[in-house]
Amino acid sequence: DPGKLAPVVQRVVDTWRAHQDNQYLDVHGQVSPRRGALQIVFCDLGTPKPGDTQVYGKLRRQMIAAGIPADEIRFVHDAQTDAAKAALFAECRGGRVAVLFGSTEKLGLGTNVQHRCVAIHHVDAPWRPADVEQRTGRAIRPGNQNTCVDVVRYVREGSFDAYMWQTLERKARFISQVMRGDRSLRETEGIGESTLSYTEVKALATGNPLLMEH
Repeated sequence: DPGKLAPVVQRVVDTWRAHQDNQYLDVHGQVSPRRGALQIVFCDLGTPKPGDTQVYGKLRRQMIAAGIPADEIRFVHDAQTDAAKAALFAECRGGRVAVLFGSTEKLGLGTNVQHRCVAIHHVDAPWRPADVEQRTGRAIRPGNQNTCVDVVRYVREGSFDAYMWQTLERKARFISQVMRGDRSLRETEGIGESTLSYTEVKALATGNPLLMEH
């Protein structure tokens, strides 16, 4: 597969196998009878539709073929009401969901599923720097019982990914300068820690080692 779907599936499946025997505490502080960690896959490319022609459907089908139980792979889009979302998130905390798919918008504020979350997968780049932090914040927050969380960004060399990460870099640099509040500045002196990360990913996506070195 020349695209990025195969690497996404492989990484998710490898992480699932490595953590499927993890033990976690329930809401009462007791060891839960259900084992296994949770992974969140963010993708703003399309929405789930009947069949396997969309990105969501292709990823789910390949993960099932690789061994992840079908009933443990869920789309947040299937929860149409607040009550349905609350039930889905409770299943994520209880160990009944191994992989949760969603978009930046639908898995934003109010998504309280960090307890077992061991990995965040960015299949694509969102449009705003704050969205990147919002996605990662679904796992890296108080209440997560894992000591480490993998944050994985998938980029394809020679694709539109380079433009998207470059846009995030430019926006993050501008926001950083504005937030400093110094109106005498006429140019930026550098870029912050989070912006540097965007720059690195952009350089990787372009496939130019000299850009990474610069």
